[in-house]
Amino acid sequence: MLKKLKRNFMSNEQNIIRNRILNKTAFVDLVLDYEDTMDIPFNIEVITHRVVDQKATGRCWSFAGLNILREEVIKKCNLNEFELSGSYIAFYDKLERFNTLMERLENDNKDVYDRNTQNILMIGIDDGSSFSFFKDLVKKYGVVPKSVFTNSFSSNDTSELNDILSRLLRKYYLELEKTSDASKLKEKYLNYCFKVLGSVYGIPKDKFNFEYIDKDNKYHMDKDLSPKEFYDKYIGVDLDDYIEIYSYKDNKYSFNHLYSKEGGSLISGKKSTPVLNIDYKRIEELIIKSLKNNEPVYFSSSTTTKYENGLWIDLISRYSNLFDIDLYMNGVDIFKTYGTKNEHSMVITGVNTNLKFKKWKIENSWGDKEGKNGYFIMEDKFLKNYMLSVVINKKYLNNKELEVLKSKPVIVNKWDYRFMN
Repeated sequence: MLKKLKRNFMSNEQNIIRNRILNKTAFVDLVLDYEDTMDIPFNIEVITHRVVDQKATGRCWSFAGLNILREEVIKKCNLNEFELSGSYIAFYDKLERFNTLMERLENDNKDVYDRNTQNILMIGIDDGSSFSFFKDLVKKYGVVPKSVFTNSFSSNDTSELNDILSRLLRKYYLELEKTSDASKLKEKYLNYCFKVLGSVYGIPKDKFNFEYIDKDNKYHMDKDLSPKEFYDKYIGVDLDDYIEIYSYKDNKYSFNHLYSKEGGSLISGKKSTPVLNIDYKRIEELIIKSLKNNEPVYFSSSTTTKYENGLWIDLISRYSNLFDIDLYMNGVDIFKTYGTKNEHSMVITGVNTNLKFKKWKIENSWGDKEGKNGYFIMEDKFLKNYMLSVVINKKYLNNKELEVLKSKPVIVNKWDYRFMN
């Protein structure tokens, strides 16, 4: 068989030429063309502000949410620039996550061969999550300006912090196997967790003064605000008005249904937030409707196929031409065969609908060095094939979709990665 494979390869002169080219050239350089440019005008665009930088962390899901919310502060306070604290959200993210995972280890019968226990111990504490967890954290803890709770060295690179908290979680499990007082043990390790977080981030303030200088160079100070009071006064967005929406259909999952993940939220005692599943064409309509109403759109996509110079392009499909092999898969087939990975959350801020194929303007959270001052362009095919979910205000849903929201959610097995929330 091997001889036949070699003979078939060598008998095609195009394979020899292809080998010479690919031996010396990056794949991507052979599939980009003149239309792959950052110089795209947008006929529908929401004006947003300077791109922030999540640094060496996996906190895109919270930065995407904070980037949208900060626009409310900028408008209300007449500011040139403003940033909400990512570290404040990260502090309570780690604390809630650690507490919930301890509870799950206790409730899973302490069996190291139990699949749930194994999964918790293998993954430990990481950074990743979704809009639903972001919403729950903001509702419980509020937000603060970055100037009130600034970044630290370790908050900008969470790998070692996650390793330390994961080690604590595993030590907790070993003691849990032997203890007769799980409640006391949990309190002990929650104190350890808080000690680590307080040492890395500092302790969030219960009250703070909000000081700023507006565009007219006028100084303002609002005294003794709690994080939730600050949110209510300067942002005031009801996050319960928003629904996370997916688009996936096979013989098990259907459009126009509500789905909810088995297992609950990462905040102790809270249930998983249901998500809506509808056709992609309808999702695109909802995104454009939001943008036309001057509302940027939170979304998450896979980064299975890489970006190039600030462009999100379906490169793997384009490589079909390099090898004369059909590598194209649509979004449903990619999702069905577990071809999505490395979920990344960003914000859609504009679209050009007049091109043959739409181009989308994307506010990323990787600083201003990549793309165009940190803003990326996403080709239409990429959004359609690699989008995992979008977050839309329910006011844009039609009556049929609103009725679906009243229905009982279908429970999705915790091991099924579809409808992650």
